[in-house]
This record gives sequence, structure tokens and C-alpha cells, in this order.
Amino acid sequence: GVQIARAQAEAEALARLAGGSVLSGAGALPDLVTEIRRTFDLDGVAILRPEGEGWEAIAAAGAPVPPRPQDAPFSAELDQGAVLVLAGRPLSAEDTRLLNAFVAQLRMAQERLRLQQEAASAVELAEANSLRNSLLAAVSHDLRTPLAAIKAGATSLLSKEVTWSSEEAAGFARTINAESDRLTNLVSNLLDMSRLQTGALAVSLRPVSVDDVLYDAVASLGSAGSGIVIDVEGVLPFVAADPGLLERAVANVMGNALTWSPPGIAVVVKAGVADGRVDIRVIDQGPGIPVAQREAVFQPFQRLGDRVGASPSGVGLGLAVARGFMKAMRADLTIEDTPGGGTTMVFSIPHAGARAPAGAVAGE
Repeated sequence: GVQIARAQAEAEALARLAGGSVLSGAGALPDLVTEIRRTFDLDGVAILRPEGEGWEAIAAAGAPVPPRPQDAPFSAELDQGAVLVLAGRPLSAEDTRLLNAFVAQLRMAQERLRLQQEAASAVELAEANSLRNSLLAAVSHDLRTPLAAIKAGATSLLSKEVTWSSEEAAGFARTINAESDRLTNLVSNLLDMSRLQTGALAVSLRPVSVDDVLYDAVASLGSAGSGIVIDVEGVLPFVAADPGLLERAVANVMGNALTWSPPGIAVVVKAGVADGRVDIRVIDQGPGIPVAQREAVFQPFQRLGDRVGASPSGVGLGLAVARGFMKAMRADLTIEDTPGGGTTMVFSIPHAGARAPAGAVAGE
């Protein structure tokens, strides 16, 4: 009876191995280790790999688990320097034959895991190369354009061969000032995207006044901010956000909306409470964004002009940085249609529970 039961258990274990039920997915090694312990009724099973001068368990089941191969009553070498170790009752010759099937499956699982890791590394490398190539293209064109305008304006002012009128000199100065602001914005977005890509972005969440953020974002746009109309009714709760990051994100989206708005038509910003969050809507009446392209515009170096045949200034990072900042603050940025035509960018931010009195300063 015992032999029949053991033979049946072995047959079931082999059937599970043959069917791949313990080999598929990211948990193949832990699943196989658990299956080995259960099949052979062992105290502990582990896969060890060399780590420095010792050993590290990359998958284990039960206890005690031998910390080193030499401490185990039974061990078997796997691939890539790993070793299977067992602790518990002695294994019979029949057990050893069945265990060989598990060892073969462990090696297959290791090989599959290695190939998956190599594929993931290849994808990451391809993405990094694409980002680098896009960055080089941006630097070679978009950053050089304002630099060229600044250089031309400064050279003209410094020229001794031409006497410029005060109005002409003021025009050169205005060009230098505007292009310097443009260059600062481009460089800031590049630096912000670099911090997002490397995970080096510092986020400090605290209660923030939405009204203050909106008006500070408009002020950061300089004279272009005159094209923004803020329409906030009632008293809004504080939101849980990093005030600096939220202001940058909102300003980027406002600037993008201004770029695509028809001349003479203002961008309207509205805010209100919905389901424990505060929604900020930046509404323009421009050409709109097709549903199929709405996620693409949040990718780095994706210019909105790529979809409508235009080419506004910028390296295509404003919306990517805004979305990245929102995700870092556990908030979101999505796109809706503007009734009658255009795009509405929606910031959805958790509120901090307290209501912001009129004129409150962010974080106070």
C-alpha cells in the first residue's frame, strides 16, 4: 500500500512537471522548490547561489534551510553556479530518480529566467538609446535656436559699425530676454526629465493651496500668462502635493494650451472637488488631440506639432514632465475633449482634508 501511494504521488508530480504548472511565470523557481519539499516530505529546500564569500538563498521553502551546500545532507548543482540543497529525511534511490526530473526543471526555469532578464535588459537599452538620440536631436536644434537668437541680439548691440536707435536697441534687449526665458524653460525641462528617468526626483508632500499654485503658475509664464483666465468658484480644500512640482506641472500644461489656442482666445483654468480629490482643468479651444494619440503626447520628446504638421518651439518634454511630476505625487494628469473643440487637461490631486481660506499661502 505504501509503495502504491508513493508511486501514485510520483506519477502526479511528474504529471505536474510535464504539464508545466510549476514552471510557468515569474515564480517558477519558488514554486518548484515548494513542490520538491511537498513531494518528498522534506524539512527545508533551497536554491543557493554564491554571494561574496558566502551563499544567498534565491528561493526557499520550509525550515531549517542549509546555509551552505556543504551543510546539506543532499545537494545538486544547477546552472550559473547555483546549488539545490535539501534538509530532512534521507532520500531513497527511487526518490533520487524523481528528484533528477525536478533538477532538470529547475535548470529549465533558470534558463527561462535568464532569457527574460536579457530581453528586459535589451528593451531598457533600446529605450535608453532612443532617449539619448532624441536628446541629441533636441540639443542640436531646439537649444541652439534660442542661443542663436541671443547671440545675434547681443552681437548687434555690441557692434560699433551701426548706431542703433533706442527703440531698436530695446527690441534686441527684448529678444535676448525672451529667448533667455525660453532657453531656461527648455533646460529646466531637460533637467526635470533627467531626474524623473533616474529616480532622483525629491518629492515633499504637504497641504497646498490650489489658488496659490494656479496664480504662481500664471506668473511664471510672464507676459504670456495674460492669455490665462482662472475661474475657481467657492473655497477649495488644500491638496496633498509638492507645491514646486505642482506649479511646474500646471505651468507646463498652461504653456502648452497657450501654444495651441487660436489667437485672441483665452485658456480657461477651472478647479473643483470630486470624490475626495481636487480636479484642475486647463481648457483650450485648439485643434484637439485624437484619442489614439493621448498617451503618446506624454512621452518624452513627443511634440504635439508632430500630429498636426506644425512645429512649436520646445523639445517635447513639457507634458512628459508634467505627467511625471503628477505620478511622483500620487496624482494624475489625463486628457478630455473640450466641448465645441479643443483639449482639456485634467489634474486630479488628492485633497489634504483641510479647507483653504481665501488668500492662504501654500503650505501655511
